[in-house]
Amino acid sequence: MAAVMGTSARLRQFVVSPTGQHTASLIMLHGSGDSGQRFREWIKQVLNQDLVFQHIKIIYPTAPLRPYTPMNGRLSNVWFDRYKISNDCPEHLESIDSMCQVLASLIDEEVKNGIKKNRILVGSWCCRLNLDQKEDFQWGDAWHCI
Repeated sequence: MAAVMGTSARLRQFVVSPTGQHTASLIMLHGSGDSGQRFREWIKQVLNQDLVFQHIKIIYPTAPLRPYTPMNGRLSNVWFDRYKISNDCPEHLESIDSMCQVLASLIDEEVKNGIKKNRILVGSWCCRLNLDQKEDFQWGDAWHCI
């Protein structure tokens, strides 16, 4: 149940270990400008306890620092850039491709640790991107939810 800070695919991450045998993983993606650590703290505050499971390892990675156009190009921890914050604006595809590579690395690391892809879930908070429609990102058997 202890949280451990680690790195993977160049990301800081906080991990909540399962209380029993690790047979599944949940990768929780924070919203723009946040961090994995603060997202975990917020969930603890809302639930009045840590989110912990007997068999699921929870990974809270922090998005890399990148220039964020809605903040006039200042650096922010975001999964991908946006041209502006609007529902009728095209996605910034180059930064989305980069994010997909990072997420694929996180998933691959879990697979290398013995977790089957159909036992990996990726959840996101305030991330309006629908990765299921990203044609060149192969989830395989991993699941994505928002």
